Amino acid sequence: MSKMAELAYDIEQLYIEGFSPKSIAVQLECPLELVYNWLESNSVTESKADAAEWDELEADEFDPFDTINS
Repeated sequence: MSKMAELAYDIEQLYIEGFSPKSIAVQLECPLELVYNWLESNSVTESKADAAEWDELEADEFDPFDTINS
């Protein structure tokens, strides 16, 4: 399996598991644009409201100042 095919499979699986595009890009260390292109090419679109909701939820998840010792 090629690297791109593996990446596409990983994107698909993480999306199915409920991860947002931004979270998928962070986990797979790939450009966010690549994740959105995969979603678009597979006729999976997320509305701007959904994207805003995910961004709001992830703001806490990826806060660099929120540590175990905080």
